[in-house]
Amino acid sequence: MNDDLVVFSVMETNCVKCGSEFPAGQTYCAVCGSRRGEMDRLVSQARTAAGKAIGASVAALDRASNEVQPAIERIANALRPAADEIGKALQPFADTTARAANEIANAIQPVAEETVEAARLVRDKTVAVVRPAVTKAVERTGHAIQRIRERVRRP
Repeated sequence: MNDDLVVFSVMETNCVKCGSEFPAGQTYCAVCGSRRGEMDRLVSQARTAAGKAIGASVAALDRASNEVQPAIERIANALRPAADEIGKALQPFADTTARAANEIANAIQPVAEETVEAARLVRDKTVAVVRPAVTKAVERTGHAIQRIRERVRRP
């Protein structure tokens, strides 16, 4: 909910002087006798004052920003050559790191290829060893199912 709406709704139902709640349609506060119109006037004055304060703050921030901007630009311009020099100084390290990474990748590639080939051989040998046992188990299971069916069919 918007903060302005919250303040407005609270201010509209409570007396500004004593804080008592105004009953609906009542013009005067039952506790202190303050007029509801007076409350509306005070709310309006508070809104006007807040608007002026916000406007003055925005204007002050704009002026400060405009005053600081040239200094920020001078600082950035002064730091730019140093940043460029740091970049130049770090470039050999970046180049060395890239070369080392390439050398490592080239060095481990044959080992990785050998590992893949060894895994294929293990797979193939495992299949060669396991396949006959699986085939035999399938045959036995088929025979067992056939015998069960025969027993079930017999009266």
